[in-house]
Amino acid sequence: MSFRIEKINELIKNELSPILQSDFPGEIIVINFVATATDLSEAKIFLEISPDQRGIFAQINKNSWKYRRLLAKKLFLRKMPCLTFICDEMQGSIDRIEEILAKK
Repeated sequence: MSFRIEKINELIKNELSPILQSDFPGEIIVINFVATATDLSEAKIFLEISPDQRGIFAQINKNSWKYRRLLAKKLFLRKMPCLTFICDEMQGSIDRIEEILAKK
């Protein structure tokens, strides 16, 4: 991965996090990882949301165009990638594995 793409990933993560927190105050939404295509066509954003708040994830996906527009105003890129939000359940898997290992 090039340095430019890594920098764009970090910029998207840093700028999108406060936007999501302002839209859903009091909810814990964590951006674990951003993966942007090298041609800037798409950015996959891996979110961690508590299991009982899956409705929030649906709202985020529904308003992805709004977040793209807000990011375009903050980030000065020639081409703003389409945002695809993915529910990241990696932490739950890690916790489960650690629990199993602790029992042995």
